[in-house]
Amino acid sequence: MLYLLIVGPIVAGVLTLLFKEKDTRLLTILIQLALLFYALHIFIDVRLNGTLFNYMSHVPEGLAITLMADAISTVFVLMTSTLFLVMMIYAYHKVYFTTTFGFLFLVLQALITGLFLSTDLFNLYVLLEVSTVTVSILIMINKEKQAIYDGMIYFFVNVIGTAFLLFGIGMLYRTTGLLEMNAIAEVLPLVEDSRSLFLAFAFMMTTLSLKTAVVPLFSWLPKAHGTPSAPPVVSAILSGLYIKTGVYLFIRFSTMFSAAIAIQELFLVIGFATSIFGFVMALGQNDIKMILAYSTVSQIGLIMIGLTMGAEKAYWGSLFHIFSHAIFKSTLFLAAGTVYHYYGTRDIRQIRGVLKAMPLVGAAILFGVLGVTGAPFFNGSISKYMIAYGSKDPLIQFGLNLINLGTITYFLKFSTILFGKDERAEEEKPPKEDKLSEILLLVMGLFIFISGVFGPLSVDWIFGYETEIFTAGYFEKGLVYLLMLLAGTGLYNGVIKESGVLDDISHLELTFNAIITAMTGNFIFIIGYLYWVFY
Repeated sequence: MLYLLIVGPIVAGVLTLLFKEKDTRLLTILIQLALLFYALHIFIDVRLNGTLFNYMSHVPEGLAITLMADAISTVFVLMTSTLFLVMMIYAYHKVYFTTTFGFLFLVLQALITGLFLSTDLFNLYVLLEVSTVTVSILIMINKEKQAIYDGMIYFFVNVIGTAFLLFGIGMLYRTTGLLEMNAIAEVLPLVEDSRSLFLAFAFMMTTLSLKTAVVPLFSWLPKAHGTPSAPPVVSAILSGLYIKTGVYLFIRFSTMFSAAIAIQELFLVIGFATSIFGFVMALGQNDIKMILAYSTVSQIGLIMIGLTMGAEKAYWGSLFHIFSHAIFKSTLFLAAGTVYHYYGTRDIRQIRGVLKAMPLVGAAILFGVLGVTGAPFFNGSISKYMIAYGSKDPLIQFGLNLINLGTITYFLKFSTILFGKDERAEEEKPPKEDKLSEILLLVMGLFIFISGVFGPLSVDWIFGYETEIFTAGYFEKGLVYLLMLLAGTGLYNGVIKESGVLDDISHLELTFNAIITAMTGNFIFIIGYLYWVFY
């Protein structure tokens, strides 16, 4: 009964609305805990017995609305249940945890879970549309001017972007007469002329390019993830988890089309361009949330590189990086929210001494930074090691080292908030966050370390993929990391910090009209590339 994982959060959300005058937060968390255990049960069942299918109607296979739990989707669902439980505990005593917020947040959980389990293309379209509305409201929930602007940009851009998906689904249905992805994958090899699939493929991949925020369709992400007044748990879920729905659908759609259309090399190049552009933009930011938002753009680019490199180890390394990124980016966004609450600013130049002022939060930030930069013994190092060993091509290795150097450099800038002296007078300092939130952040930080120390075991347990980490190779990567740390320190202090070389481009972003134009251009480019490659 896979649908319980989708219905459960909605039921919990409805309860928060029905009992407005009573505190239902504890009940909501208990339901979340039950959903987590059920997701774990499904995960173990799939690992032991193979893929599970849940047909929602009594019609032939391939026509029925289907939910599917396999080795990949169960990991994403388990990750969703875990992160939403963590977010609900973190937000338990926060003033923004109202009945309306609780309902919308839980509905978003149901929609994300549905995106990971559904194999029906039209269902996926509906889930993406409704999640767009839900996320937009969550971004604007505090009704501040900037939040409303950011939320509306996000809404209109993504609604138009999802329309591309609908066009693609319609064209694919006209060709195959099917909407179920597994059934479509079986019949596509029978299509005589692959040109009949080009429009459908280009429309659908344009939507996914937007949803994953790759170059040039990235501008909406910093607005949505870095909105000043959005609750920290919203930014954490958007950057740590929701963005992964686009990556997941990219995996599914690429598999579905693989027998007829396979252009991984194009998305490999796009992945490199996205990752490099993301870290360049992150270097120019002074807002702690904007640094993290552009970091997500860069890390998504890295994930796309591993997925399209054509090597099994890199592919599973990217999947593990999705998992790792969900943990350390959620930790960093929640910690950034806590720091903002205490310091009253998000300007990195005005925040100092976090480790001394808030030791638990500071430690969590340190663990998160070490994770995202790929420091030895942290989870990011394992996933980056696997991606790097997917190819011996010197150009690819150079590109991966350049990306990691950029990541280390902008997080050296971010880490300046940990040290130094807080110059504010004691009477200016607001009360700290509740101790439960700080302890929770530390636990998340420790998990980044533990899942790295036991990296190969983590990959095997989570994805069922056995990988070997060679001591000599891992030691070499550790030395490279130290050298890049030194290079990044010199680059930041000697060039970026003093010269302000990136100030002019730090505010570069596309307007609404430019994003729509870029979306159209992206569609035309994919069509042209398909004809160039295949004919």
